[in-house]
Amino acid sequence: MRLHRLTVDAFGPFAGHEEIDFDELCDAGLFLLTGPTGAGKTSILDAVCFALYGTVPGVRGVKALKSQHAPVDARPEVVLDFSIRDRRFLLRRSPEWTRPKLRGEGLITEKAAATLVETTTGEEHFLSSRAQEVGHLVTELVGMGSTQFVQVAMLPQGDFQKFLRASSQDRHDVLQHLFRTDRFARIEDWVHEHSRRLRERAATGESAVQRILDTVADRSGTELPEGFAGPSLAAAASEGRVLPWVEELVVAAEQGLVRTRSAHEAAALVLAEARARHDEANRQRAVAERRDQARSVVARLEASRDEAERGRAALEADRRAAACLPVLRMLDQAVRDRDECLLRRDTALATLPDDSPADPDVAELDAAVEQGRNRIHRLRSLLPRERALVDARRAAATVERELEEARREHTGLAERRAQLPDRLAALRDRYDQATRTAARKEALTLQMAAARERLEAARQVPRALHSLEEARDSARDTRDRAASARERLLDLNARRLAGIAAELAGRLEDGAPCLVCGSAEHPAPASGGEPAVTDAEQEQAAAELDERTFAHTAATTAVTEAEQRLAALQERSGGLHADAAATELATLEEDVAAATRAESTVEATESELATLTAEQELVTTELHAQETRIATLTQAVLGHHSTADAAAAELAEALGPDRVEGSLAEVIEHHRRWLEALTRAREACATHDAAQQRVETVVAETEKTAHAHGFTGPDGVREASLPGHERSRIEELLQRRDDALARAHAVLEDPEVLGIGDSAAADLEPLAAALEEATATVDAHARALHRQEQVAEALRSHRVRLDAALTEWAPVRDDYVRADAMARLVRGMSADNQLQMRLSAYVLATRLDQVVEAANERLAHMRDQRYLLQRTGRAARKGSQAGLGLEMVDQWTGDVRDPSTLSGGETFVVSLALALGLADVVTTESGGTEIQTLFVDEGFGTLDADTLDDVMDRLDALRAGGRAVGVVSHVSELRNRIPTQLHVEKTRSGSTVAVRTAVG
Repeated sequence: MRLHRLTVDAFGPFAGHEEIDFDELCDAGLFLLTGPTGAGKTSILDAVCFALYGTVPGVRGVKALKSQHAPVDARPEVVLDFSIRDRRFLLRRSPEWTRPKLRGEGLITEKAAATLVETTTGEEHFLSSRAQEVGHLVTELVGMGSTQFVQVAMLPQGDFQKFLRASSQDRHDVLQHLFRTDRFARIEDWVHEHSRRLRERAATGESAVQRILDTVADRSGTELPEGFAGPSLAAAASEGRVLPWVEELVVAAEQGLVRTRSAHEAAALVLAEARARHDEANRQRAVAERRDQARSVVARLEASRDEAERGRAALEADRRAAACLPVLRMLDQAVRDRDECLLRRDTALATLPDDSPADPDVAELDAAVEQGRNRIHRLRSLLPRERALVDARRAAATVERELEEARREHTGLAERRAQLPDRLAALRDRYDQATRTAARKEALTLQMAAARERLEAARQVPRALHSLEEARDSARDTRDRAASARERLLDLNARRLAGIAAELAGRLEDGAPCLVCGSAEHPAPASGGEPAVTDAEQEQAAAELDERTFAHTAATTAVTEAEQRLAALQERSGGLHADAAATELATLEEDVAAATRAESTVEATESELATLTAEQELVTTELHAQETRIATLTQAVLGHHSTADAAAAELAEALGPDRVEGSLAEVIEHHRRWLEALTRAREACATHDAAQQRVETVVAETEKTAHAHGFTGPDGVREASLPGHERSRIEELLQRRDDALARAHAVLEDPEVLGIGDSAAADLEPLAAALEEATATVDAHARALHRQEQVAEALRSHRVRLDAALTEWAPVRDDYVRADAMARLVRGMSADNQLQMRLSAYVLATRLDQVVEAANERLAHMRDQRYLLQRTGRAARKGSQAGLGLEMVDQWTGDVRDPSTLSGGETFVVSLALALGLADVVTTESGGTEIQTLFVDEGFGTLDADTLDDVMDRLDALRAGGRAVGVVSHVSELRNRIPTQLHVEKTRSGSTVAVRTAVG
């Protein structure tokens, strides 16, 4: 791959248009890219890498490539002319950038763009205009990706030293990416993942077997044998030692079950005998207790015979008193009726006025009732006069409310009439202002039309600028094509002349004169190494030059027309930007709209003035009407008050001393309630007198009936009469006494009781103790038997489950063992892997050996020939990646050193040799695409003079091999050593580039 020309616009530190002719630089073989720090030397390498792959080396992002020095609307672009083998290409690429909107304010983002064109035949053959697709095409053409290209063609500033000092794992990642050996890493991952999946499947079976074994050990009360848990369980299962151990436990459990069952049966026989002896002793004790209880009952009943006789006498007296109870109840009812009448009488008398007699009789109450009736009749005759008084007062209140409302309305009308002059003045001012604004509408309309034309012209300016830029791009392209055609014609002419010279040289004879110079000596005759150029080829090249020259002239004319069109638009726009023109038009449109609204306001204001004037006249008329109404209502109020005062005086005179608080109806109601109280008191007194006579009659009848039944009077009857519950209690006690005595005699006459006589009860304590001991023994043997049955049954069940689990686990376990061994082998963790290297590291170790060999070839040509590189398979530390380590062999001392112990200059030399070797191997692995333009960025400042001479000799060797080497540095020593130089200069307005050739 060879670079021919690089063009950058508004890219990085370069604000304008910069061109770099790599053909001129590469012709020298070795050139220096120099300039002050920060000028943009590395940005040229960024531009090459960005043009090819759309990325830049290092941590710089592609979204910040637009030059900060360039105009805000300048388009950033990189154009690279390069060739691969015998094919030539032109690649244009722009990063993502922002520019001002053509219409309105704000910014718009332009997406990244790329175009790849092949120019091998001299004509442009379009390949792609999609940025991502262009990147894929470049990767296929070059044979390597962006990372490989940077490592091979652009040895970045300080980055190529990282590979020398990197860890084995970091070096593994770099080599795998460069040599595309990730398929071996994927093999490692697949084997590891396959082993992991089998481990999970095997772990399920292993867990099932382990759970069964743990359960068996727990149920049998034994410890698991050694090797029956954890990682060693798989080996024990494979050797067949698990199931026999469980079978031995099953046999032992069944034998224990037989022994436990025999012991339980013997204990059950002993328990049956003890229970029989205990039951017989209990029976005898129960009979003796029945005998003793019966004798105790008989003795107790004999002691309470007198109390029973007194109860029977009380029942007889209660029977005689029952015949007197009806008359006694009549007496009690008469007394209760008299007491109730007395209470009602006292209550009725208490409601009488305070001036009533203290204890009046029925006659006095009759006289008071008649007097009350007469008073009520006289008061009712005064009700019409009271209604007249109320009506007069109500009418007066109504008219007073109307009068108050009229006065409020009069006040509101007066305030309203006072406000109308100010409102009329404000409305007239508004009318005058609207009239003046509406008068400007015609002039504003004319100004708005002119502003609209300026806006239209201003909006066309960006398109005209774009058209001018396209015309200029087209002019540059046609100029480049015309230049290419001119170079081709000159090349054909030169070849034609060379062919003619060769043709003439072919006719020379020794001793014969030359047809051109006439000399008989021919020291250096021309040779015909290339085919002769025909007239047709020259004519075709001349025609092509004429055609492209005409196209360039037409493109130049188009540029002139575009410039004239742009100037006309800028003149029409008045020099305004589209946003400013739009703002001006918007302001005028608002003014025209305001004038239009003012016209409407004039019409509306005229109508409001007429309405407000009419309202002023109407308010004045209504105000006079309210004043008349207020006077009329005032007279009406005075008349109603006069009528009310006359009625009130008449009522006061008629009532006299009977006047009480409230209306006449309330006074009548008060006297009516007093009359009702007198009436109730008279009736209560009469009822009480009748009840007292009834009590006296019933008392005489009660005395007579009590003497007839043997009692001295009503009090004796009451004392002899028993309450119902007491009568029932005595009867129940006597009945229970008779029943208990009968039951006791029946027990004493029972043959079983007569059979034991007066013998004492048997002692139960020894028999109960023996029974309890026998029961506890049987229970213990029963529990032991139940446990042993459960253990034996569980062990038999677990033996079946274990057999099935082992059978299911076996094939998965065997597969996992094989897969795990393979996974450990490819990951360098197995004892079978003697190198302890991963598969991908083993593959990359071969590539690294090739890189080391190529690097050592360059180190061998150094002046001191002290150091050589070698690969080591040792890991830097325990657990780290092995197989890709690097170490230095000191040929002067024979020691082996770590690369980190080298000095700065030694590190640079070794790193450069290693990077160049890596570039050679990567180039070979990528399909033989040779990178003919190589860049080395900085690092030379650490070298002494002799080492710098050796490094320059190595770089000259690269040049001799057909490569062009660009050294990026600002070291002054290199300016004297490398005559061909590309200078990068920085200024406040951005950086520029220029090719210079040092002399001397």
